[in-house]
Amino acid sequence: MPLHQPISLGAWLYIKAHGSTSTAATPAPAKHQPSTSSALHSSFQFQPQSMAAMKITLLAVAAISALLLGTASAATYGVGEPGGSWTLNTDYSNWVSNKKFHPGDEIVFKYSTPAHDVVEVSKAGYDSCSTDGAINTLTSGNDVISLNATGTRYFICGVPSHCSPTAAASMKVTIEVVPGASSPSSPMPAAGPGATNPPPPSSTATSVGAAAGFGLVALLAAGLMA
Repeated sequence: MPLHQPISLGAWLYIKAHGSTSTAATPAPAKHQPSTSSALHSSFQFQPQSMAAMKITLLAVAAISALLLGTASAATYGVGEPGGSWTLNTDYSNWVSNKKFHPGDEIVFKYSTPAHDVVEVSKAGYDSCSTDGAINTLTSGNDVISLNATGTRYFICGVPSHCSPTAAASMKVTIEVVPGASSPSSPMPAAGPGATNPPPPSSTATSVGAAAGFGLVALLAAGLMA
């Protein structure tokens, strides 16, 4: 049996306080760091609110585009074109014979100043080539006239001898504006006994433009709601 060696009081107190063996300190667990790919994925994710706002914006753009397409059927006519202009050498009866004017269209008189002008007159002034009581007189050489309503409008050149009631070469033109598919028109007169009113005229260009506009809205809406 080995003999126990006596220990000092100080050593005994040290052993009592700290124990005879030492334990290594346990390191604190390391915090988890997200990977680079996860961080990039999170940064490119859209919030639901952002997606909803974007859809609303695109639908608004589609609606505006539809309205523009619906009105894109309005036409602009150069008086006498393409073979002529507002001069003595143009047959205006022939020029106007194959055209249909609708509300929203425009006509443009192009001519040299002061050689010519444009005067809007009444039916009586048109027949007599008189500028008395003229509705409007234009002298710019590039006069744009909007056809805002249905009805017949009369234009002549106010320069003496340029409009003649009998001459073949006469600067006068009649513009008849008829209702389009979406244009308001006057009520049809009551039909007599046994008669029926003819159907109102329609504008193919206006119908196609409106159909294209609504088709665009439908396609965009379907794509955004998918």
